[in-house]
Amino acid sequence: MLVLAGTALRGADLPAPFVVNLPFEANQATPIWLGHPATPQTTFARVDLPISPPDPSASLLVTVYFQEKEGGFLRISWATPDGVQVLSDNFFEGTGMSNQRSLLITPDILTGEGTLSFQCGDTTMSIQRIKLEWLANRSGLVSPLVQDLLVTPALGLTLSAPSLNGQPQLADPAAWHDQIVTVPITDKPTRIEQGVEFSVQMDNVPASGRLALEEAGLPLGKHLVVWINQQRAGTFSPAVPDLVDEGYFTGKNAPQTYVGWRDGSFYVPASILKTGVNAVQFSVEDDCPPTDGNVTDPGAAPAFPLAVKNLVLQLDYPPPTPDNANAASVPSSTEPTGPASSDPRASSSTSTEINVP
Repeated sequence: MLVLAGTALRGADLPAPFVVNLPFEANQATPIWLGHPATPQTTFARVDLPISPPDPSASLLVTVYFQEKEGGFLRISWATPDGVQVLSDNFFEGTGMSNQRSLLITPDILTGEGTLSFQCGDTTMSIQRIKLEWLANRSGLVSPLVQDLLVTPALGLTLSAPSLNGQPQLADPAAWHDQIVTVPITDKPTRIEQGVEFSVQMDNVPASGRLALEEAGLPLGKHLVVWINQQRAGTFSPAVPDLVDEGYFTGKNAPQTYVGWRDGSFYVPASILKTGVNAVQFSVEDDCPPTDGNVTDPGAAPAFPLAVKNLVLQLDYPPPTPDNANAASVPSSTEPTGPASSDPRASSSTSTEINVP
């Protein structure tokens, strides 16, 4: 059953999206609703965008492309004559990598002319690009099971408004749904290029499984190899965004890369799982197989930053019977511990325990 629900969509009568590439040329024109970006001389690098909302009912979707810095921050605020409101105290996700995130600014914040400010944690600007896109309220067909306001930009996936609030994203809790167990393995972005082993404790082997995640840093033309219990289980190829997406960057003398998170999923056959501790690891290989027939193994560490987040495992178990229904419990997880190594088989690990009937 589908019902009509309110969603945020770009209206035809609103201005087209505008991209600010930094540094911004002094003679470059801006839309009527956007003043010329300014970079005041302050202790911490800052860029100010004067904005006059074109419609009092419109929301502004701000997508920022930046280079994270270890121990640094990226603060976003909205300033009007009435005061300053911090929208995100730190937009960084802690990966230390090139990244992109989006922030939704609603009409109750955009009550008039103001300045959208981005302040970095040191003297150099970490932002390369800012995309500004006005969204209008529209009616759409949405499942009654979806309670959040949905946000649909001109390009990219539809997301929930709470995921665009500028705050650190929390993992959904583990849960049962009929015969499906859903287990979050990570609760924050995790660097894996030096090797991370994700361990899952199972009391019983499920009928099948599904592994879903988002990755950042994987070059175009490569995919992840999924290793389960030291066996090559298969490959994971993340989605390729539309080629006009602003996340594509081309560096000098460098191949084209995509800045941001790409998602995908992987079917886990039951034959490769076992009762007890199950180890999940990742390595990288080219989409085109090597001509000599050799394939990578989990000891091969990539030579580039690589991170995953929202790593979730779904397991399909038969419905609990009255005799063992009370034995089922929702799993718990821990963060990676120990130093990373170039060999994932002797690297840091994160563990999740799954108790099933």
